[in-house]
Amino acid sequence: MKHNTSLNFDQLVREHQAGLRAFIRALGTDETWVDDMAQEVFIVAFKKQAQFRVDEDFGKWLRGIARRQVMGERTKRARRFRIMHEGISDIMLSLGVEKHQPEPDRERVVSTMKKCVEKLAKPQRELLRYRYEEGRQCKDLATELSSTAAAVRKQLQRIRTAIRKCMESQLEEVGS
Repeated sequence: MKHNTSLNFDQLVREHQAGLRAFIRALGTDETWVDDMAQEVFIVAFKKQAQFRVDEDFGKWLRGIARRQVMGERTKRARRFRIMHEGISDIMLSLGVEKHQPEPDRERVVSTMKKCVEKLAKPQRELLRYRYEEGRQCKDLATELSSTAAAVRKQLQRIRTAIRKCMESQLEEVGS
């Protein structure tokens, strides 16, 4: 593993800042927080620059840091409002760093996701709304549905997977 000891960090930040901001926004971050989150990513990258390998793509490395930052953000309830929609973030994160879409495609991706959600059965759409729009906990939903929290989490996982597959299918059709 060859680490970079003479990284021109300022130049790399200038080269990658626009793409990183677009990527963070595409992961579902509220646009008012994109600059702050990008700055946090660059701070982490600066602190860890000795770990960056010369043979690695710097943009991809930054997106990996950003991806972890967004996932971490989701676990912090006090700052949860930065993510525009947890369900969107779940699906975007599950698509992976390598499938990053540039900013112009973000609206198409979000539109496709909305269409895929509309195709779900009403109980599935309601479960998504309860969990992600209203922010209700799985244990509370389980009580209301006479189920278990684990079963509700599994159902939500299946719904997210169905949405992701629908999106991938729809986006591939449009891209062909």
